[in-house]
Amino acid sequence: MPNAAFFHPPLTPFRRAIARFSLSESAKYLKLTLGLWIGFAIPYWYGYPDAAVALAGSAMLTLALGSSISAARSYFYKRVVSNLVAMPLGTLVIWLTSPHLWLGVFLLPLLIFAIVRLRPALFQMTSVTVPITLVLYTGEHLSLLELRLLGVVLGMLLGFIIQQIVFPPDHGFWANRLVIDGNEHATALVAQLAAGTLAPSELKAQTGRLRGFSTDLKQAHSLLKLDIEDAWVSPHLQRNRDRLPLFWCFHELFDSLVNFLETLDTFRPQFDAFDAGWKSAYWAGLEQLVATHRQLAEVADLRVARQPLAASPLRLSDLQRIVEALPAADVYTSVYLGHLTGYGLLLCRLSDMLSQPASAQATPTTMTSQH
Repeated sequence: MPNAAFFHPPLTPFRRAIARFSLSESAKYLKLTLGLWIGFAIPYWYGYPDAAVALAGSAMLTLALGSSISAARSYFYKRVVSNLVAMPLGTLVIWLTSPHLWLGVFLLPLLIFAIVRLRPALFQMTSVTVPITLVLYTGEHLSLLELRLLGVVLGMLLGFIIQQIVFPPDHGFWANRLVIDGNEHATALVAQLAAGTLAPSELKAQTGRLRGFSTDLKQAHSLLKLDIEDAWVSPHLQRNRDRLPLFWCFHELFDSLVNFLETLDTFRPQFDAFDAGWKSAYWAGLEQLVATHRQLAEVADLRVARQPLAASPLRLSDLQRIVEALPAADVYTSVYLGHLTGYGLLLCRLSDMLSQPASAQATPTTMTSQH
């Protein structure tokens, strides 16, 4: 993948406001309100007031239970399939056993659940049980069956369309925001640690905050990936499609630092007992890595136009020199050295992602020499 694919022009203030709003609770309330208004108005306008409430309710259910495009689509499929199977078959059972309702009650769950068991992934259990009980009430009234299916299918489709088109949640914007905030917190925290200005009592709370950034970034990456795979028409998702590997690498970086900080919090007495020269070299190496981290965080911040770095700020040979200055004398030094190495390796990977490929750097020089 070309390194330039990780970069896109910064959003305009208007598009940034829309992206931020799409992730808010207010956007959810707006979409639920639109689902109610539109779902009720269309059938009511065309003379089907009995279907209006069912259609509006199904639209709102899609929006309430589908917090992302992929979740809304999955719920749409499962609820529609559940109703299309359970309602007609249930009504057929009631017809065949009429007027002996007790016999229909006995056979109905056996038949429906036998079908569900064949492909359980296609069904929503809460959506299966409701039609089963509804057919006991509707009985042989075909019009009620039609209204139910019309309300469910069209209402769920309406809810999915609103979720996909009106204000689809921009998880790519959320991931970019988490990368910015997480990098700011991580670099400041580790820099204070290396400089000896961080109070030991604050370490656990600050580590917990960094863990929050890591967890949220993992979720944002997962939601964005699923939405890209499931979306029909959502151009806003394409903007960050190529940045998925970058988001995941930053998640791993934050996770690596959390593990390091938790180790330091747990085994601080062992670290304090290390040789003073070894600790000094360790903090010096950590400061070099933090400086690289800051550089990478700056170029990954797309609030302003960015270009790939002209050269990789950290190569494996640079990391090897840092590690070789820290011989592992025992188990504890090996553990701390492993954390430093893991942090450095992830920074090397990010350096490769965010820097210009060597071939691209060599091209202008080659062309100049030919002329």
